[in-house]
Amino acid sequence: MTRNVIIDCDTGMDDAVALLLALRSPEFNVLGITCVNGNVGLGHVVNNTLRVVEHSGKDVPVYAGYSSTLMPSGEEDAAAVHGKDGLGGLPFPAPKKQVEKEHAVDFIIRTFMEAKEPMDWITLGPLTNAAMAIRREPRIAEKIRMLTMMAGGVHSGNTSVMSEFNVYFDPEAARIVFDNDIPKTMVPLDPLWSGGRLTEENLAKLKAAAADRPWCDMASQIFSQTIEIMAELSRYLGNEERYVSPPDLLAVAVAIDPSIAEIENHQVFVETTGEYTRGMTVVDRRRFTHLAKNNPRKKIAIAMKANQQKYADLVLNTWLKN
Repeated sequence: MTRNVIIDCDTGMDDAVALLLALRSPEFNVLGITCVNGNVGLGHVVNNTLRVVEHSGKDVPVYAGYSSTLMPSGEEDAAAVHGKDGLGGLPFPAPKKQVEKEHAVDFIIRTFMEAKEPMDWITLGPLTNAAMAIRREPRIAEKIRMLTMMAGGVHSGNTSVMSEFNVYFDPEAARIVFDNDIPKTMVPLDPLWSGGRLTEENLAKLKAAAADRPWCDMASQIFSQTIEIMAELSRYLGNEERYVSPPDLLAVAVAIDPSIAEIENHQVFVETTGEYTRGMTVVDRRRFTHLAKNNPRKKIAIAMKANQQKYADLVLNTWLKN
């Protein structure tokens, strides 16, 4: 049965392809997309999201959210990876679609509170909007079937030694969300190196379909640009086959079909003060935590590995057959 979902994002290149997957998926009815400051400034995020929606062939409302973190401290965006505009400077036409007047957090709260059945929620960027929605209206927790987050890392980070960008950018917001009892699936960095990639063969099939599918055209251009940037940043080893591993794309794929991932369930804490670990997702992997007294904290489903074949099939089938 089709599931209603809200997606919160900071649309850079990986968010863009993730949104295209969600918007084309027959599993989802995307009720709205909310934008937050992150990969690039909020203005670019909104503009990019509108362009993605237009390329998807769908008509979904887009809402602007917070343009700063809960405790602003000069956060550095990810323009070095995503380009100054967030989409690698690719010449996608300016959007005709307009952003909605309602604030993103107002939309989130209203939509969840009006829902007759629990809905899905997917976050692909810093958790500022999500934290503010939870803080303003805690009852939305009862309306959420599953919150799937591209967030954190179990073994390492990508912005600092142990911190992943989305959590590091606004760790106070992340802590509010992680500490809440909402059922959660965390898609961290780890599975990107364990099956969470698309190969050159996968990308060739996508490119071949670009002429009559604007969503495939947009995704193909973004993937090609991603490969160029990754090569410039020396992310490939020697003659290693070129591939793409957009973390947000994998998160949406896991939200669509959790069986593509190998899941472990653990308690997760967000570090907000450490000199070297601010923004770290601290995963308690001890074997006997269930024996601890006065420990009501719920465990989070963490995607540790991905089945590359099932993942690629899901992405390609969604874009090529729908």
